[in-house]
Amino acid sequence: MAHNDIEDMLECLERIKSGGDPHNVKIDQIEKLEMHLRFWRAFMKYHHSLSPDSLDKVKNKAKLIVEMLHSVFGGIPYECKTNLNVESLVSQLLEFVEGNTSLRYNNELNGSYLLEYMDYLGDILNVVLKELGRHISDPSLTNEHILKLNRFSKQVKIIQKKMRFLRYLYATEIKGYVDHEKLESLETRIQFMADDVGQLCLSLWVYEDEDDTYSDEDEDDTDEDEDDFWYKPPYLLSLILLVELEMKKIFLGELNASTFIQARTFKDKTLPKGFSHHLHSLLVYLRNKKRENIPNNVSAQNIDMAIEFLLIFLADVSNPVFNGKKLNEVLEKVGAIAGDVLCVIQKLLPISINKDDTSNINFCSIRILEKTKDLVERYYKSLKFTPSQFPTVGGLSFLDSLLRKLNEVLKSESGLDFMMKTHTGIIEKELSSLISILEKELSSLSSIFREVHHEHEILKDLRRRTINLAYEAEVAIDSVLAQYNAFWHIFCSLPTILKEIKHIRAEVCKMWSEDLAYRPCYPSNHLPTQRNNLVTDEEIVGFEHEAEKIIEYLIRGIDELDVIPIVGMGGQGKTTIARKVYKNDMIAFHFDRLAWCCISQTYNQIELLKEIYHQVPSYEDNVYKDDELADMLRKRLIGRRYLIVLDDMWDVKAWDDLRLSFPNDENRSRIIVTTRLEKVGTQIKHHTEPYFLPFLPPEESCELLWKKVFQKECPPPELYTECLSVAERCKGLPLVIILVTGIIKKKKMEASWWHEVKNSLFSYLGESEEYSLSTMQLSYDNLPDYLRPCLLYMGMFQEDAIIPVSKLIRLWIAEGFVQNIESGRLEEAAEGYLMDLISSNVVMVSKRKYNSKVKFCQVHDVVLHFCLKRSREEKFMLAVKRSHSQFKPSDWKENRLSFKSTYDISKYELLGSKIRKPFHQHLRSLITTNDLRWDPFRQISKLGLLKVLDLSSTRVDLLSSATLNPLIHLKYLAVTSFEFNFHPESHLRHLETIIVKGNGRPVLLPATFWKMDRLRHIECYASFDLKNNKQCIFEEFSKLENLR
Repeated sequence: MAHNDIEDMLECLERIKSGGDPHNVKIDQIEKLEMHLRFWRAFMKYHHSLSPDSLDKVKNKAKLIVEMLHSVFGGIPYECKTNLNVESLVSQLLEFVEGNTSLRYNNELNGSYLLEYMDYLGDILNVVLKELGRHISDPSLTNEHILKLNRFSKQVKIIQKKMRFLRYLYATEIKGYVDHEKLESLETRIQFMADDVGQLCLSLWVYEDEDDTYSDEDEDDTDEDEDDFWYKPPYLLSLILLVELEMKKIFLGELNASTFIQARTFKDKTLPKGFSHHLHSLLVYLRNKKRENIPNNVSAQNIDMAIEFLLIFLADVSNPVFNGKKLNEVLEKVGAIAGDVLCVIQKLLPISINKDDTSNINFCSIRILEKTKDLVERYYKSLKFTPSQFPTVGGLSFLDSLLRKLNEVLKSESGLDFMMKTHTGIIEKELSSLISILEKELSSLSSIFREVHHEHEILKDLRRRTINLAYEAEVAIDSVLAQYNAFWHIFCSLPTILKEIKHIRAEVCKMWSEDLAYRPCYPSNHLPTQRNNLVTDEEIVGFEHEAEKIIEYLIRGIDELDVIPIVGMGGQGKTTIARKVYKNDMIAFHFDRLAWCCISQTYNQIELLKEIYHQVPSYEDNVYKDDELADMLRKRLIGRRYLIVLDDMWDVKAWDDLRLSFPNDENRSRIIVTTRLEKVGTQIKHHTEPYFLPFLPPEESCELLWKKVFQKECPPPELYTECLSVAERCKGLPLVIILVTGIIKKKKMEASWWHEVKNSLFSYLGESEEYSLSTMQLSYDNLPDYLRPCLLYMGMFQEDAIIPVSKLIRLWIAEGFVQNIESGRLEEAAEGYLMDLISSNVVMVSKRKYNSKVKFCQVHDVVLHFCLKRSREEKFMLAVKRSHSQFKPSDWKENRLSFKSTYDISKYELLGSKIRKPFHQHLRSLITTNDLRWDPFRQISKLGLLKVLDLSSTRVDLLSSATLNPLIHLKYLAVTSFEFNFHPESHLRHLETIIVKGNGRPVLLPATFWKMDRLRHIECYASFDLKNNKQCIFEEFSKLENLR
């Protein structure tokens, strides 16, 4: 298309505007036409800056210009059209629309071309600013959108001002004074910057369909469109800075006599906002561009390594090592090297590259890598490795899990393949070798170095150090992948970890090479748990006389409502005797209504009322409001003879919250309350004194013991004496007896084993509940290593919780507790783990399925207390059951966190506070167990290492999976939300379980959802867009091989 025709047309339109009659001339139309012609002129000359998909929209613009030409010149007097060939321009435009015009771009990179290019861009920026001003004055726009346009306009003015100044420096101070070869890098930067400025200007024009670009009415705009238009100026300012940095280098090296050296032009530069982010985006773009265009005869490894180094730097700009002026200094150096990378990548774009070009590119690549390594060398020396304290529970099972993970990292593409995979591969090799020694050779050493239930200090130290390093390695690798403290981990943490692993391996090898005289010790009592085919639920043995007395009073006592408190310490059998009474046939026949409710230390009044209410059947409507619940329960019980058991009451306030719902109709209704506290029993009593539960006598203790050990069979005569001796050592505590049976069952037919367990119990001499905890410690010590984290994990749930087995198993798998098995599924292995814990009597069955499999389980509160206590000692997890203000900031550093708080947690600053940091950056698991009054997602999106996130107890109105994009390691997600939007670009590639509850509308799952091939469980009300994605959905569905 003739360039002169457009120039002539613009001159003509200017004459018409200045010399015509304002009443006859369509000034607005002319100005609009001028704007389009200026953009068209820029497009015809510099169309290379637009993407090919924009061509159809450009054709629409050509049609619009044709229509405007006809409209404008149709109303202009003939004399004004003299010497103007309108039809020629129209004809050329129509040829372009019909596809008969080829677009070419043959401009060479030289000084004259760049100056002309920048002049054109200056002209176009004027047009853009004028159009922005016109839209800002539009009265139909909202204040918010006007502010957005104003901010955008100011940024464009800054870009225009800086480009003018750069053009001036290039034209008057550099061009002609510096050799062309030395200007090549600068000119490449200028063209790249100019192309991006041109792309922004032309994109604003091309995508301006009846002002949609500037309007806020288009609700379907994607995030990419927003980035293109509203967030492009800061990126352009970053590209301009790259040009300025290269100019600074030229002035300092070639033009040091220039007056500009003394000016503020190149001193103390203020970096554009978000400079590190935009540099990161540029480097990722350049890396992808390199992969698309690299010829076979060019080595790219040096460039790849340099880009990885720079990306790591930019991911770590928040590191305390870089702050203030040092941060600016680092970013300037990274920016300068990024500019060099840009130049090399741009050299790869031509279709053919000769031998000299190849040599030059390879040389430049080597220089870039050297500069990058010098930068790293300068700053990483100031980094110091401070070891963290991780849980050692789980032992070798965690090491196996880590080795699988390292293997996956080596096979995957992380974008940090050179440095990341180098470290990962060496750690995997060294750790695998060390684990082999620990598993095979140290197993025999342990039989020598172990007394009863006590490991030798050498073994304990070796295992502790190895496991701690394994946790360190996992956190380091996951942090690098999540771009959190990546610089520190790659150049400080991972090398130190590797050094320590090698050191431990050398220690172990030396230990075996020396001829040590080992002292004789007792053999190991730790044997693999033998899983029974049938595990029966808890036997209710003992308290026969006490139960008969309580039943007799419940049936024959006074007519008035009465409360019977049963008082006893933890594990003494309060719940057992209450349940024995509750399930008695005479009780079921005598009372009209029965209900059982667990109170516990922390309770919710409404939830307790609901639990009782739903156990009291009625023909009335079940619809109710929370504030009416107490009265509705009272009405349901009026006229009925009822028995209600309130189990495990810790505070008389719980009684005060419930008592008004229990009417006194003088019909012998009864309430049983179990409590550990004598003062609670005394305060809530009505007519009956608290019943202090006695300890089981030796005979009943022995009966319970052998029934649990021998599955209701009588013990062999030769074991009866040992059985009675062990029972006596249990001090009449049913829970201790239950725990001891879990230990004895491993070798129940060996008298020596009974004798050894009895002696072990003798070593745990404690009073009251401390004895139960001591016995629990003994049970814990006799669990296989891989079962210990599974048991401690029960502490993540609230007291008296009835835990769904399906949920527990998925959480164990997500946490990595379940070892890899060659045959069978992880779920089946996890079920086996649960059955082992039940067989050891540390976990109880609450309810079974129709096929006798366990559906719900729970733990005794003494077991829970042990899990919480041991977890704190092991730094395994932190459970906040009441006010979180009771914990110090140092307490919040466990890998796992469970919340059941009765206070408004939003009053506390969770992140960024120097006082409280409940959610530290290394948190791996977060579970809430009640409805907290806060919106967690602002904080959670910053926890890039999370693997488990269960917020199903915290309801949010609207949630998007895009909020969770930073959580790239997430395996388990459970939320409750009225509306959950699953974003197509969500990067939750490790997700195994997703549960969305309480949503009022279906979750629309995109086709990309089916690419998440690690999914094992999906639980949500969902729908699919079969109309647009039918083929894609069914193609991708076949990838979900693990879905259960």
